[in-house]
Amino acid sequence: MKVKVTFMPQNISIDVEEGGTVLEAAILAGVDIDGNCSGTGICGKCKVRIDSGDLTQCSDPYGKLTESEKKRGFRLACTHRLLKDSVVYTTDSRATAERKRKLIHLPEGFKPEPTLRKEYITVKATTLSEAKSDDRRVREALGEKDISFEVETLRSIAVILREQNDLTITLRNGRIIDAESGDHSRECYGLAIDVGTTTVVVMVWNLITGELKGVDAFTNPQANHGADVISRITYVMKNRTENLEKLRSALIDRINLSVYEFSFLYGIKPQNIYEVVVVGNTTMSTIFAGMDPSQLSTAPFAPIFENGVAGDASRFGITAADHAKLYISANIAGHVGSDITAGIITTDLTDFNEGRLFIDIGTNGEIVMTGNGKAVACSTAAGPAFEGSSIECGMRAANGAIERIDLSMDGVAFRTVGSIAPVGICGSGIFDAVGELVRVGIVDSSGRILSADKLEKKKVPEALISQIRTVEGVSDFCLYKGRHGEKDVYITQKDIREVQLAKAAIAAGIRILMKKVGITEQEIKQIIIAGAFGNYIRAESAIRIGILPDIDRLRIHSAGNAAGSGASMMLLSPEYRQRVEKTARRIRHVQLATEPNFQDAYMEAMRF
Repeated sequence: MKVKVTFMPQNISIDVEEGGTVLEAAILAGVDIDGNCSGTGICGKCKVRIDSGDLTQCSDPYGKLTESEKKRGFRLACTHRLLKDSVVYTTDSRATAERKRKLIHLPEGFKPEPTLRKEYITVKATTLSEAKSDDRRVREALGEKDISFEVETLRSIAVILREQNDLTITLRNGRIIDAESGDHSRECYGLAIDVGTTTVVVMVWNLITGELKGVDAFTNPQANHGADVISRITYVMKNRTENLEKLRSALIDRINLSVYEFSFLYGIKPQNIYEVVVVGNTTMSTIFAGMDPSQLSTAPFAPIFENGVAGDASRFGITAADHAKLYISANIAGHVGSDITAGIITTDLTDFNEGRLFIDIGTNGEIVMTGNGKAVACSTAAGPAFEGSSIECGMRAANGAIERIDLSMDGVAFRTVGSIAPVGICGSGIFDAVGELVRVGIVDSSGRILSADKLEKKKVPEALISQIRTVEGVSDFCLYKGRHGEKDVYITQKDIREVQLAKAAIAAGIRILMKKVGITEQEIKQIIIAGAFGNYIRAESAIRIGILPDIDRLRIHSAGNAAGSGASMMLLSPEYRQRVEKTARRIRHVQLATEPNFQDAYMEAMRF
């Protein structure tokens, strides 16, 4: 028996089998719901509000819902069963998409150099005295003798010319790949796709004008099978054929939904999308390509491909023009992927003589260090804390997420995404908060949240001490006390430990790479932080908790979504695809697990 579920505010309806979960229905509908614990109910990130439907059931095995939330219709999407027609309200992801759009920046002076061109032509009518073939008349109208035709396109031209003489021709490298009746000469688009472990960003560009027409950002639907790459590889290994296809198709289907949204919102027809460029970490790229990523989970962690992979977009399942081409960019190593090579060309990190540090901080932390004519890279298992996934009140950067914290004599001041009441805290917010807690002495150098008694002795302001609460001898710090049944937003001792583990992995990786190229902190000329985390965290907080080397703050720069920007550059100019291929082969990968000093550096970096 089928039941109908409507997701709001997206206003997407779908008929599903009775008894399935809200999360399962959301996956089928292409609606973004965080499901990091693979449906066990342990993370509590998939809260939704059931506006109408069966509210007699409430499966909350780990106590992630307050009594007030239950009364107001909140349920966990991964455990709530659909027993009748329902209306489900989810977190509005538009704020996330808008933030991602703002992070796309092409370097100053960049100019598109498209491989395609579209020509609006008028073909002379054929007569008894000049009974010329269709292909010849098209060549003459274009003024080019040496062009060739795809056979499907020649069929389309024949049909169009029976009715009219005006048409638009699309050419790639001297070959006609598409024909349309009328003038569509400016309708030439491409997709740049940044496949992150947590977030996927799909950008649609006009290939002729270089204009960014639209951006869609969404939670990677593969997260329902694990928050990190190792979890997803493990999932594939349970059933290599079936589970690999589940991960791949979930991602492809959601990307195709973005294509249809672009069509609806901006009038961009899928048949006018001719080029696709994809970047991502090595695991994401491998799964996207439909290849088994299992070998990336065991030594020596060798990737299936390092050079870029290309083919017809249709072979990958992407909705686009019949002859659209797709390119997956070059990787550096098993756990340093094409998102990093894309970021490198965006920031022009090609002068290896200067001491420069490039960091892409997310679920995985990738680091590139240059200096003394060398370039080295590594990947660190930073974990999901940077994305807010492993944090008790953590959430993605959607409306209501605390993204900045200031502690003072007067108490706690914060800023939220969307400037509304807090409902959680995102990755940049948690690290900013920890930085502030360390600064005022609420968290000591070992990472312990001190009790109210100890804070009184340290003369910490009473307005801050009042935010401490202790349960069974363990202290938490409350950032926001909910009103009218709203849930408190707080930082737990476990959250602090998660931050320590994540920041220690990054800091230790940086130390090892500095030794490899032979430079000191003082010799670092520039630090470039990529990703949304880097754009929104304060440099002062990052230095205070020990993620970044302590250098002049003016030498620390945010690159925004460098991976997405790099993918866009490769889409708009094939020259940059060649640059990526060359750059990837020049960078030496460092396997931190085999470095004898890594554990010592890691333990040292645990302290604040």
